[in-house]
Amino acid sequence: LMNIAIRGFPSDTTEDEIRTALEEYGVPVERLTIHPSDDQNRFLAVVSVDTNQAGIKVLAQKINGQVWKGQQLSAEYFLYR
Repeated sequence: LMNIAIRGFPSDTTEDEIRTALEEYGVPVERLTIHPSDDQNRFLAVVSVDTNQAGIKVLAQKINGQVWKGQQLSAEYFLYR
């Protein structure tokens, strides 16, 4: 499993919405945790996906800059498992 941190979700975004959006990219989500932020409009989701380093890098590139409910997302992947 590889992990990716996605920032920028509005506070009303649900885990199911994030899971569905990521699975549209063809990535099976294994675990998903939403972390609140001091800024209520910029929540962070940490997602574990069943892919390799190349796959997680491509996913992060696809997510970066996407707009979700009026908020721009940013994504970083973790090189460790």
